[in-house]
Amino acid sequence: MRRACALLTAAATLAAATACGTGDGRTELTFAVADQTLSAATASYATVPETMGYFADEGLKVEMQPVKNAVAAIQAVANERATCTYGSTANAVTAIGQDPGLVIVGTVNGNIFRTVAPAASGLRTAADLAGRTVGVNVRGGINELLVTGATRSLPRPVGADDILAVGYGAQAAQALQRGDIDAYSGYDSSNLIVGELLGREMVEIESRTDGLTGTSALVCRKRDVQERPEAIGGLFRAFFKGMVFSQENPRAAIEMHWEHFPASKLAGGKDTDLATATKILAKRLEISGGPGSAGEYGLQKDEDLQKTIDTYVEYGVITDIEPEAANVRALTDYSLVPAFNDFDPAEPLREAREWSK
Repeated sequence: MRRACALLTAAATLAAATACGTGDGRTELTFAVADQTLSAATASYATVPETMGYFADEGLKVEMQPVKNAVAAIQAVANERATCTYGSTANAVTAIGQDPGLVIVGTVNGNIFRTVAPAASGLRTAADLAGRTVGVNVRGGINELLVTGATRSLPRPVGADDILAVGYGAQAAQALQRGDIDAYSGYDSSNLIVGELLGREMVEIESRTDGLTGTSALVCRKRDVQERPEAIGGLFRAFFKGMVFSQENPRAAIEMHWEHFPASKLAGGKDTDLATATKILAKRLEISGGPGSAGEYGLQKDEDLQKTIDTYVEYGVITDIEPEAANVRALTDYSLVPAFNDFDPAEPLREAREWSK
């Protein structure tokens, strides 16, 4: 097992030197993590590439800077306080509409947003939600807009009066337990935690949005892509190596992550919590891992990503944007995708299988 010398810390401040050299000759980059708690779902890129030496292999020293959410992460890139980030495609599209200096350099697979219900409830399809109350973390967010949008054409759609804000985790679980809500519209990690807290099997409600892909994007400044292609290409090559490793051995990824970021541990890091965190990461990578629909890491077919963006516009997730600005070709620069894919996935797979502390 390879370990890089420098351990990342969540306490590190955003560096103005997002592209400076280090004493050991490596190029410094800052990566904004759209998750202030550095939860289990971030382990594949926030920790694994550093621990396994993937960043060092690229001549990079990457500082992970956790921020509140995807909006803050993309703003950090826009303000040149971070080099790149990984966050919501909807937020990225909106940000690019306001700042044409930003660009999407790739996307990851799938759609992490889902509505779930206890298996015993009998709810299985969007039509089954007629007359039911659906919980969301906060009113007006993407989870509400996707469930109301996806049921809009049904005889009895889910409307604003059928939505109740119940937060995350224990609050959402208690709302289901009490019968305040019948289903919960969240994302992969939050939905899994609700099921774990309830101790019940949860099922995903079928939706028109299930087939969307590219809902999370890799965002950088256009200037950096043009002027520092080797650094940006190496950054995301290491990103995808970390994804391959973590998909094969999510428990190892979580153990590394908790060692580097102890504050990210669930409830103190007991064995049961480690198992839950491993499930969270495994679920995230089950959805987002692997090559995109175009056959390469970070790349979806134009028509697939356009469908996602068009759906977001239709459902009101993306607003106040001109049609021409919501076009895939206007939002993306895929020139570095070949660099992202310039590695043999068999190598991180082998390392994952052989990894030990």
